[in-house]
Amino acid sequence: MPEPRDPDLPDRMNVVAMPAHAPRAPEAPVDWHGAYAGLVRRLPGLAARAPVTLCGFSTCVDAYIRLEQAGPLLEADPATPAGRLARQLLERAWRGIGGEIHVDWPEGPAWLDASLPTRLGLGGTGAQAAQVLATLGAPTLVTVGDRSARQLERFHPRVGVALADRTVPVAAVAAGPGPGKPAHYIIEFAADSEVGGRVLPRSSRIICRFADDPLEHDPWFEGHSRRLAGQAGAAILSGYNEVPPDQLAAALAHTNELAAAWRAAGLRLIHLELGDFPDMAMAWQVMDGLRGPASSLGLSLSELEALLPDDRPVPERAVELAERMAVERVAVHYDTYALAVTRNDPHAELQALMAGSLLASTRAWHGEVRVPDQVPQGAVFQAPPCPPVGILGGWNLAACATPWLRRPAATIGLGDSFLAGTLLVLGQT
Repeated sequence: MPEPRDPDLPDRMNVVAMPAHAPRAPEAPVDWHGAYAGLVRRLPGLAARAPVTLCGFSTCVDAYIRLEQAGPLLEADPATPAGRLARQLLERAWRGIGGEIHVDWPEGPAWLDASLPTRLGLGGTGAQAAQVLATLGAPTLVTVGDRSARQLERFHPRVGVALADRTVPVAAVAAGPGPGKPAHYIIEFAADSEVGGRVLPRSSRIICRFADDPLEHDPWFEGHSRRLAGQAGAAILSGYNEVPPDQLAAALAHTNELAAAWRAAGLRLIHLELGDFPDMAMAWQVMDGLRGPASSLGLSLSELEALLPDDRPVPERAVELAERMAVERVAVHYDTYALAVTRNDPHAELQALMAGSLLASTRAWHGEVRVPDQVPQGAVFQAPPCPPVGILGGWNLAACATPWLRRPAATIGLGDSFLAGTLLVLGQT
């Protein structure tokens, strides 16, 4: 049954609005701060009632670097691989663009480790979403093919992992030998910082991959996920943007079959989180390859702009993606707002978007995953580009302002935290 309406949401959010693209009279401002304060109180109950979330197929170790502290990189000879990488990073940071890039420099990781201060953290969309849910106290099962000590130590101890005959908290898993997979390098930068002689307009991060990374291979997860799918609330498909191009078709065929088995077992919410592809033709290949089993699609505004670079309103482009993929919902997240088009209850969708936004903003405020205990201090609320609840053709529409921080303590994992919050709510409706 759909969850009851949040009594802390303003009444106006419970009236279906005019279509987002049609002219409409000015509306009274929403008390977003009050609405989020009410959600802070309700979030522990949502986590306590949550069914398991199946989290695949991207898990890795991340090495974090601050661009403002990367002097040896920024001062490198422009003719060297380090100098070329620095230029690529600066050109993105100067425009406020984050995303993910593939770097053709095999010696790059060793050079960065030797030249710059780094700290290690958990990486991968499925793994980071599991980390957030476990921190809240919600059950998860995550793909972990690399079971090295370096990888396992990055997880929250309550994240669920599969063994041959059972599932256990990751704290109970014995680490295997070896150093594990190479890390991904995450370059963070902050708005208003001066880097390379220019002031940066936006806080974000750039993921640097120095090698392709196939989907996490975890046969125990696959076996147990088939058994648990009927009682799970949601499942995550992710990591396709890191797969070598010549392996993508096989990866899609394999996960398509697994997702179809989940759906046949009764799992309704199977979410594809798209990610930033070096070639957006591969993104279309992924969406077409998972058409059928997937019921939900999520992406950032920059990813949407790369897929459909035109001047139509964001909801209209989201509808185009939804209809091409034949999914029930498409969610788009950005710094200052989140929105979704859905075939389902837009009020539940609005609460899901707000839960994701609250968790992402809390992580941005503290610089790490935390259980929200208040609306982040200094958060600014800007009106979203459409009403909180509306109709667009045959689709329902939901949109919220996010608790936006211009200078967050961290930008890593915010999209994954947003994803965890949306599935926490929608997996119970």
